[in-house]
Amino acid sequence: MYVLPIKLIRRSLTGALLIIGLALSVYIVVSLATPKKELAFDLSTLPSLALGDWIFRKGSAPESQIIEALSQGEFSHIGVIVSLTPQPLVIHATTDDNPHLPNQVILSTLEDFISPALAKYFAIARLEHTTDFQQQRVITWLLEQQGQPFVLTTRERSPLYCTTLILEALNQAQITIAPQWQHINAPLLKGEYLFPRAFAELPHLAWQYHSLNQRN
Repeated sequence: MYVLPIKLIRRSLTGALLIIGLALSVYIVVSLATPKKELAFDLSTLPSLALGDWIFRKGSAPESQIIEALSQGEFSHIGVIVSLTPQPLVIHATTDDNPHLPNQVILSTLEDFISPALAKYFAIARLEHTTDFQQQRVITWLLEQQGQPFVLTTRERSPLYCTTLILEALNQAQITIAPQWQHINAPLLKGEYLFPRAFAELPHLAWQYHSLNQRN
């Protein structure tokens, strides 16, 4: 029986170990360099939605953090459910949710609106003491605003951003609320602005869901 020399065996083992080590190193480098795919929120865990529900979002973008810091609020964005079938749709005024439709009022699927790429977490609330007729008027008016330009400016200069869009829709439907405008004195932002915090702190608001609580 032929027996391989010890030196040849050692050489073969050394070569094999080097190849295994190199392969392992490449695997580790590729694994670290490859972005991990974030899991989407499970829409099946949501309660029954209603037309006119408000969707609050804590954004993940730098501008979202600025909004939260200026307002000292939990959320940086808000939209309204305007359709339920075949899938929930949210209307909102945004700068860059849809790169093909920047700086305007757009429709997004709920799944896109709360995607992990845009939202750290979200919550759903329902304004109480409103009628179906009023909510339908809100939705009709909001849908007519699609494509209107996003305007971030002070209260007296006819702003149009996420909260002011909703406030004007409620006014059109003769739904009276009194959200608290905040006076800001920051570089490039001086004057009164309306943040999502003002809507989250309104009375007669029934919270339906909070994804952060669900995860806990």
